[in-house]
Amino acid sequence: MRKIEGILYSNNQKIALKIEHGIIQEIEQVVDFKDADANKRYIAPGLIDNQVNGCIGIEFSKPDLLVTEMLDIVRMHRKHGVTTFMPTLITASHKSLLKSFANLSLTFRDPEVSNAVPGYHLEGPYISPEDGYRGAHSLKYVRKPNWDEFQELNETAEGNILQITLAPEIDGAIKFIKKCVQNNIVVALGHHNASSEIIEQAVDAGAKTVTHLGNGMANMINRFENPFWPQIADDRLMCSCILDGFHLRPEIVKVLYRSLTSKRIILTSDMTMLAGMPPGEYVWDGKDVLLTVDGVIMLPEQNCFAGASLPLRKGVENVMKYTGCNLREAIDMASKNPAKLYGLNDRGSIQVGNRSELILFNFENGKINITETVITND
Repeated sequence: MRKIEGILYSNNQKIALKIEHGIIQEIEQVVDFKDADANKRYIAPGLIDNQVNGCIGIEFSKPDLLVTEMLDIVRMHRKHGVTTFMPTLITASHKSLLKSFANLSLTFRDPEVSNAVPGYHLEGPYISPEDGYRGAHSLKYVRKPNWDEFQELNETAEGNILQITLAPEIDGAIKFIKKCVQNNIVVALGHHNASSEIIEQAVDAGAKTVTHLGNGMANMINRFENPFWPQIADDRLMCSCILDGFHLRPEIVKVLYRSLTSKRIILTSDMTMLAGMPPGEYVWDGKDVLLTVDGVIMLPEQNCFAGASLPLRKGVENVMKYTGCNLREAIDMASKNPAKLYGLNDRGSIQVGNRSELILFNFENGKINITETVITND
């Protein structure tokens, strides 16, 4: 049994956790710590990232993904406090997606990988073909929803596709959403140019969330008739946001926080294979992209972002900086909220019976300095 002392992130209470077999067995409030270092040690649930395309030069769509490479990614995320993440595949040919999901399924058999990965996120290929809304996705592979095709993908993924991002305005999308919901797959709206009426139909059909709100949209849009406002207005939708400091401006984040509240925001990284790589020009998904010294990834041909490169922890820090929200709200947007959305009832919060997936950190001047990430198979 292991005992961890520290300050509970949600209310600043001094606590001692008792952990055994990867499960929180007891939470005790204490007056004084036996470990003096605990006076500066915060304890919070491990972060959950619902959109990770890859990192450190490795992407999940590569045709020969190895278990060792997946383990490198798992351990890299752990250093940044992410104990749970969803490998994300974007628009590609059916053959390529089948191969990628087959590779992911092979890596999933490693217990260290399966502990960190609850399922996969398929972003596309059923998205808008329009420039801007399509983002960095390859036009030649964008297509209409096909349930039989999707079923084959999910079977290859061994039933582990947890979320799909699609455009609700394309032919057959509403019917497809209903089928996904019937099969316990979370539907996200993204890379689309749907009207408010169609967005309402999609949510009525069971869509629950929005992928990287404010992104996957054209640079020039109608100031009122666009997908941004109706998604914010519908209280049934949770919205993921990339708060790396580039995808959404600080004033927009402040407005989103006031309108969505911390209950409807999910922080995500949208990290790509270029995360952890030096600045420069790269080829990603067959396209020329630029990674700047600040960590921005640009697709010059469309003058839009091509994913992100900064860890989820940066988004937690930025949401506090931009909105003035407290540590509890910020951490919950990257742990409790995604756990709720995906039904991960044994993680995302600190309570008896939950997995002992925790981050221990010092918190000073708005910065989170992670000293240890505790995982269930420690």
